[in-house]
Amino acid sequence: MLQENLGNNELDLGKKNEFVFIALAILIAGFIAKIPQLQGVREDLFYEKNVSFIFLPLLMIYFNWKNQLSWNYLIFPFVVISLSLVYVNILPNSEKSDSNSLIYFHLPILTWILLGFSFVGSGIANFKNGILFLRFTANLVVMSVIILLSGFLFMAMTMGLFKLIGIDTAYLVQHYVLIWGLPSIPLMASFIVTNNPQIVNKISPIIAKIFTPMVTLMLFLFLFGIIVTGKNPTQDREFLLILNALLVGVMALIIFSLQEMTKSGKQAIQLYTILALSAITILISSLALYSILFRLVEFGFSANRVAVIGADIFIFTHLLLLTRKLILFNQSKVSVTEVENTAGNYLPVYFVWVSFVVFVLPFIFDFK
Repeated sequence: MLQENLGNNELDLGKKNEFVFIALAILIAGFIAKIPQLQGVREDLFYEKNVSFIFLPLLMIYFNWKNQLSWNYLIFPFVVISLSLVYVNILPNSEKSDSNSLIYFHLPILTWILLGFSFVGSGIANFKNGILFLRFTANLVVMSVIILLSGFLFMAMTMGLFKLIGIDTAYLVQHYVLIWGLPSIPLMASFIVTNNPQIVNKISPIIAKIFTPMVTLMLFLFLFGIIVTGKNPTQDREFLLILNALLVGVMALIIFSLQEMTKSGKQAIQLYTILALSAITILISSLALYSILFRLVEFGFSANRVAVIGADIFIFTHLLLLTRKLILFNQSKVSVTEVENTAGNYLPVYFVWVSFVVFVLPFIFDFK
């Protein structure tokens, strides 16, 4: 399985073969991303449809090889990916189709969950250790942002310097540096995260310590503002998307915090803060879901409404289950491992729902 902590703070570049593998993966991902320019395909539509297939299959192969798993573990993910690749590229091109937009948005999520099965070496029917994949995802996002910001800073400096001597590098950056650079970020970040747990595992708990009390206070003031102003934002259509982001953000903060839960002297304050955050989020989500379901009955069903409301219900249910485990953990009735299992082993539920949205829901609404 994944490499254990190295016990120091030096950056480990992994084994030579692994470094070569990532270099080749970056090269392949760049060529895939270059297809629209080489073939004269409409770029925005190509990336909208195929962003899932540029680097994620390469990451699946990487983790399967790194963790020394049987190649049989890749059969199911690659069958789904192959079907998805054909399916999404034969869809009728309609910019007014809500179903198409839902497919484009959910397909990367579906492929990312498939990566989770390869990452932990488990199948859908017997999914275990999902918390490892969620932690990897959290650390990957943080590391990717760091690489992205560093890369843009480097490009800005480079373009500025060459401009001083009359050389315009904009074409080179747009058609080559960005095309190869952007797909390489998650690949490089995955390589760094998996080979340097002693460094990256310190990042997410720090984020949790900083943002958990801040988000808790913000949501409390938000509820107070609703009471004072008498306005109900749950009637706003955009609030539904904000609610999804809020639920995912709270889940992320809880997952970030689980790594620090067993440390003496830190558990009580952090745990009570997370419970307060969960309680406020559940209250806001309950009010919102009530209003949303009322609007659904009033205005009728559409592909967008079904997809978003379904996601809300599943994420909300996951948060309820996780909060219940946290309360039991506070009462010393369950271990932190059981809390982690509740957080991580829910991924197959999301996989089933996202698969429904991608492969079934558009047919129900005739791709409108």
